[in-house]
Amino acid sequence: MQTKTLIRKLQRRIDKVLRSTARQVVGLTCFTVAVFFILWAGALLFSRLHVTEWIFAFLNPGSTFTSDATGAEKIWALLVGLAGMILLGGLLISIFNNILQSRIDRVRNGQVHYVFSNHVLIIGYDRMAISLVRQVAGNAAKYGNCEIVLQTVRKVPDVHHELFSNIPARIEKRITILSGNRNSAEDLEKLQPESCREIILLGESDEYDHDSLNIKCLEVIAGILKARGRATPVRCHVLFEYQSTYAVFQQQDLLDIRAHVDFVPFNFYESWAQKVLVDGRFVIPGRERGERDIVYPWLDREPVTAESPKHVHLVILGMSRMGIAMGIQAAHLCHFPNFATQGIRTCITFIDDNAEREMNFLQGRFRHLFSEVDYTYRDMKTGETRGNPVAKKKFTDIRFEFVNGRVEHPDVQQMLAEWADRDRNPDKLLTVAVCFNSSPAAIAAGLYLPEEVYTNEIPVFIRQETSYCTLSLLSQAGGDGYRKYRHVKPFGMLDHAYDLDRANDLLPMMVKYVYDKTTSNAGMTVDEFDPKIIRENWEDWTKNKETGEQYRNITALKLSNIYNANMSEIKQRSLNIRPGKELSDEQVNLLARVEHNRWNIEKLLMGYRACTPEEEENIRNKVRSKDSYKDCFVHRDIKPYQALSKDDKGIQAGTYDVNISRALPFMLSEYEKFKNSQSTNNRQNENI
Repeated sequence: MQTKTLIRKLQRRIDKVLRSTARQVVGLTCFTVAVFFILWAGALLFSRLHVTEWIFAFLNPGSTFTSDATGAEKIWALLVGLAGMILLGGLLISIFNNILQSRIDRVRNGQVHYVFSNHVLIIGYDRMAISLVRQVAGNAAKYGNCEIVLQTVRKVPDVHHELFSNIPARIEKRITILSGNRNSAEDLEKLQPESCREIILLGESDEYDHDSLNIKCLEVIAGILKARGRATPVRCHVLFEYQSTYAVFQQQDLLDIRAHVDFVPFNFYESWAQKVLVDGRFVIPGRERGERDIVYPWLDREPVTAESPKHVHLVILGMSRMGIAMGIQAAHLCHFPNFATQGIRTCITFIDDNAEREMNFLQGRFRHLFSEVDYTYRDMKTGETRGNPVAKKKFTDIRFEFVNGRVEHPDVQQMLAEWADRDRNPDKLLTVAVCFNSSPAAIAAGLYLPEEVYTNEIPVFIRQETSYCTLSLLSQAGGDGYRKYRHVKPFGMLDHAYDLDRANDLLPMMVKYVYDKTTSNAGMTVDEFDPKIIRENWEDWTKNKETGEQYRNITALKLSNIYNANMSEIKQRSLNIRPGKELSDEQVNLLARVEHNRWNIEKLLMGYRACTPEEEENIRNKVRSKDSYKDCFVHRDIKPYQALSKDDKGIQAGTYDVNISRALPFMLSEYEKFKNSQSTNNRQNENI
């Protein structure tokens, strides 16, 4: 029994040696020297030859011995030669071949790490990584010729094949793919995050508990940056797969990592909703000759002015994550002056076979929003209808409809046909978004809507996860004649969603600038707005530059400025604003009311609620401050514009809306210059 134990221990030690190429070389060297000296020691008993001759015999059998050698010397020389052939000609060559092959395999499998500097880190891999690599490689003005380092737990050869087959060969040399776990501090340290330019934290596709793992990775990165003394925060774009998690981190500030990481959360579905409803364009990456960008019609494709009787109506088929994102984005955007003058509201309708369940979930997630907006529920199977329009008079300009029923149900089809009929609804600006999770189901629903949808040229957006080619070809079929599917547009493709430049856009920066100016100067005039403001670095987001006060929730304030900037083109269309031209007092006052209506919805969507009468009394009597309530997501200014009062600093709350509105033409003028200066870079991106 003891002998077997000793044999197993010896086997284990030998196996440990064989696992390491360095140990193999050292072991072979020691073994070779030992064998040679054993044989030489034996030869000394009867040999006339010098030790150097035995060395030559070991290295080259037959090179020393002649015909006058004795029989014993020849036999012993044969043993020495055989040992040399086996050890040097066999094992040594095999080991060095194994070392080379092992190095090749480790490189191929992403297990060899290098020294990086000023690089862009992409942690995790899914289809979105392809477009992110294109963006980094194509933006020479921002990223130069920096290296791109991608870490993944997937098989590196598979990732290499998928990634490199979708990008030009000329940028492949800038990309290093490494194998590693994003929650392992040891693996992350090998990426040298303290020396990188920017981090994009994607996570892996189809991963359990994706968002929690990304947050854990973010904490580990912040710890590495702190331990290694990184002087400035690293911008870190963090993908959240679930909108519920994304919404939480829109509201909560990550105080422990603020000094080390510039936290930029993003969500695939919201990114696509912004691309369709805000940007109105999908720039096809690496497009072939003759291909055109996909242009999405605006929801307000006709200007909705103060005198206009028209209203926007967005119908969303499928309450998937994409459908919810489209609806929430529309609620952020669709605010028009004819609500202030005529009380006309934007309508957002969800149609789904499980609409009741999804509605209850949505109301739980946005409970304060649904206490301040009108909504109705209709069941196409039972005929049941209910809602809250009579509960109390609402001051918000958005209303929701939930329809429980399948899209192919005759009553649903009839309802869509009536909404699309221009003769019956001349004032309705209808848009249909098909947001089913299944691409084939989305195509089937989007291409077989009632005929009135196509004949009245109603825009139809159909979600497609992979290829947009089918719908793009259908939209062009027919040439210059009648094209039934001309207004059918694909969206939601996996390989292109998030724009890195959106996190550092100029327009939100300028909105913040005006807000800071107002905080220190309530009577701000146009002359005090500097339209030549340049993009500010991350530290400028952390403090109010005019007062030096530290912001409580940087992430929420950044997003507030972004949501404000996103609506600038709608404001421009509905009030006929010309960049660089000063607005009249009437335009400013109307635009301020529109801005406050937008702000109300934004705050309600972000989880804030209005003050109760008791809380309002506490603020008025200075029992408790307005800011202390804001820390608890209670905001005094969530109310009708005409009911706004002075804040703790004595500034009329509506003054912020007035100053931002007055500055808008000049912000737009400067923004146009900025966008024009980026046109050359955009043309470069089209070829990558």
